Amino acid sequence: MKGYGGNAPGGFAEYCLYPARQVIPIGDLPALEAVLIEPCACAAHGIERMQPKIGSTVLLFGCGPTGMLLAQLLRQNGTANLTIASKAGPKLDLAKKLNLADSFITVSDDNAKIDMDKLRSAHPHGFDMVVEATGAPSVLEQSIHYVRKGGTLVVYGVYDDHAKIAWPPMLIWKNEITILASFCSTLKFPVVMEYLRTKRLDFTGLVNKTYRIEEWGEALEAVAKQQVVKAAIVFD
Repeated sequence: MKGYGGNAPGGFAEYCLYPARQVIPIGDLPALEAVLIEPCACAAHGIERMQPKIGSTVLLFGCGPTGMLLAQLLRQNGTANLTIASKAGPKLDLAKKLNLADSFITVSDDNAKIDMDKLRSAHPHGFDMVVEATGAPSVLEQSIHYVRKGGTLVVYGVYDDHAKIAWPPMLIWKNEITILASFCSTLKFPVVMEYLRTKRLDFTGLVNKTYRIEEWGEALEAVAKQQVVKAAIVFD
């Protein structure tokens, strides 16, 4: 698969030439909202893969831009109770401001085990579905312990090619846990446009910092240090 700006040039270009069949009209959608169509399409494909049952309880690890969009779609597609667990910072602050979940768990760097143990104590039977959206192998490895019997673990984050994790096969077998993955934004751009047309999604504040193309290094550093919710390169 060729992804422009990913494994093919084009991410920071002012103008790009693409086949017409790959172009989606956005009408008068503001540019800083249009940049969220692709991550939202990933979330839409994720919902299609997960197929949450009506009344589901869901635990979402991570609330980056894609996670926040996923949270909105989860609550509109079967999820009755959504818990978000994340590190403190601007992303979690925005998720709370937008009221994206029914409860929020802050996982600190210093007391991560204590915070995770509290989460497990509060939900001793686990969740119907657990979604790992941080991209951290260590979080993915622990996520399976929060899935209830007969529940589902969703591998949603993007991980390093060489990352390895260890899961106890007996736990998966004994609790009949389903493990599934969701990859990319497969053919879901029109779906997102329909959600936007009917105003079912809120992109408010997700792009909270813009940079000129000359400041691309500063932008990437801010993203790497998690100082922004989502940064965007602008040309005007």
